[in-house]
Amino acid sequence: MRKLIKSLGSQSIITIIIIFIIVLVSFQAVDKISNNDGDRSAAIEKVIIKAAVQCYALEGSYPPDIEYLTENYGVIVDENQYFYFYDTNGANIAPNIEVIKKVGD
Repeated sequence: MRKLIKSLGSQSIITIIIIFIIVLVSFQAVDKISNNDGDRSAAIEKVIIKAAVQCYALEGSYPPDIEYLTENYGVIVDENQYFYFYDTNGANIAPNIEVIKKVGD
């Protein structure tokens, strides 16, 4: 091992370490960007859930669909960037809400 280190030289070892650090930082940046999209989807879900609960509190039933929330509770949806899944189980049972970012486009 020592012979290998001596034959590489100190500049080669420093270059290898720098390349390793660059690769590591690149992977972390990509991971952070992908997590950021997930955070936005989760935040949008929370807004829609909050509006649905507000509707339930004021009207006594959950809204039938997202369009009802956009018309009556000011929820803004961007169907060009996200898929919205709103599954109702009845007027007095909380709906299943999911927001997923579209890939591509």
